[in-house]
Amino acid sequence: MFGHPVLRATVLGDALFNLSLAMYQAMLLVFLERELGLGAFAVGLVLSGMGCGALLGALLAAGVLRRLGRGPAIWLAPLVTCPPTALMPAARPGWSVCAAAAGLAALSLGGVVRVVAQTGVQQALTPDRTIGTARFVSWGGLPLGGVLGGAAGSAFGAAATLWIGAAGMTLSFLPAFLSPLRTPRGTSLTTR
Repeated sequence: MFGHPVLRATVLGDALFNLSLAMYQAMLLVFLERELGLGAFAVGLVLSGMGCGALLGALLAAGVLRRLGRGPAIWLAPLVTCPPTALMPAARPGWSVCAAAAGLAALSLGGVVRVVAQTGVQQALTPDRTIGTARFVSWGGLPLGGVLGGAAGSAFGAAATLWIGAAGMTLSFLPAFLSPLRTPRGTSLTTR
């Protein structure tokens, strides 16, 4: 799996994204409640924006893949839709919370587009015997990111941890960008 440039890129990008996402999510509720002073209903509204973004991503994914190709969609999605997550740690009570919630919706939209593009590529290229390994590495970042997010939040504060998570999610585009996935034909490499 790690010997194949496309599989290596998708798995490493996923692992970095998931680690950074879990760090971000570990401090998101703390930030919303403590730093922005939001009550339970307002927190629910902010988080529902993520669900709306995911639904929109599901509706748009096929068209995005037709227009860009799977390879570019895999790296463009985080490059375009992860930076707006930095609006959250920059938010202050008031209208900027709405902009920050829109940033979370963008994150979910891009996440769904990336996963749809990437899943097809991984299924076509991953030998049956290593499918579980790819998921283990990709999802291994989630528990580690949660612990690191809690530790970073304790050491540096919720806002700083959100900045770190936003940067990591954005940088998760690099493994795919630096691979054959950079071009629309980059996914037409030998299948299993």
